[in-house]
Amino acid sequence: MIAHGLTRREALAGLAALGADSLAATCARADEETAQSIYEGAKKEGKVVFWSSNDVIANQNSAARFAKKFPGIEVEPYKIEPGPAIERILGESSAGRLTCDLVDSPISYTQLLFDRGLAISYPWEKVFGVDRSSVLFDGRALYTYNLDVPIAYNTGLAKASDFKSWDDLLDPKWSGKILLEARGIVFPLLALAWGEDKTYAYLQKLLANRPIIIKGGTPTIEALAGGQGAVAVGTYGGRVLQYQKDGAPVEWARVGPIPAMIYVQMALKGAPHPDAAKLWNWWTTTPDHQEELYKHHYFGRLTGPNISPLGKMMQDAHLQVVIETTDSSEMQRLLVKAGAMIGGLK
Repeated sequence: MIAHGLTRREALAGLAALGADSLAATCARADEETAQSIYEGAKKEGKVVFWSSNDVIANQNSAARFAKKFPGIEVEPYKIEPGPAIERILGESSAGRLTCDLVDSPISYTQLLFDRGLAISYPWEKVFGVDRSSVLFDGRALYTYNLDVPIAYNTGLAKASDFKSWDDLLDPKWSGKILLEARGIVFPLLALAWGEDKTYAYLQKLLANRPIIIKGGTPTIEALAGGQGAVAVGTYGGRVLQYQKDGAPVEWARVGPIPAMIYVQMALKGAPHPDAAKLWNWWTTTPDHQEELYKHHYFGRLTGPNISPLGKMMQDAHLQVVIETTDSSEMQRLLVKAGAMIGGLK
């Protein structure tokens, strides 16, 4: 225990609720000066550059809240998909001119950075009081949110009662009416619940129903909203809620299991603003950032701390949520297998 009867974790967790003026006092009570020195260093750096697949607006609004609590640090978000982002980081690092400080990514891409020692390991629990469940890969990544991949449907072309299980998609009545995202991320995730043999036998049957192949989660929801298909496999629950809010005739089926990817954020070795990178990386695990992420994208944690409203909806509906494993090599193997099967569709 420390002064005032607080544990170190309790005092440090209070950082998210405090402004910059009280940060030093909090660290003093916690007898932990490292967090304060990180903030002081970040102010000297003056900036943090964050590469993310999320639309800039969500990160801009989170940055505005961050700036009120920790003034003196400009947050520069840049929208880029994980694959191109990782490739660019590898190239810049090899050339010795890294221009970003952090990147977010699904689990499947992380190994590329880990193998080259480009994601720093850091004691997030000790320094910032980050919940243990949010610290992955020996501190090299922080678990920020989930991307769930439920069955989605066009409410003008299908109804909720059409879907009681995943097997309903195999009904011949959906032949030529299913939109299937080309990468097939849903199938490695379903394999965690069903096993590999059952999952890929299911995919083979689904392909026999002549789905329409579309690349990308957002293009898939756009096609569903436009009536190009009645059902979609491969878009995200958050995207469904976004389009629904804008008046599109789309909904997600209350059918389990709900596959869900893990998105992590990694602070990079050789980052031009290393202290600011650590401070912002921690920030993305806080309720303030999570609130902005859900407000603009309907993305968030589906289990554990800071569970999102969508996660609570799934809990209330007693739906099984299957969270991606942290075995990135295995997830990549299963993803390649699904992609090859879908790519081979004639």
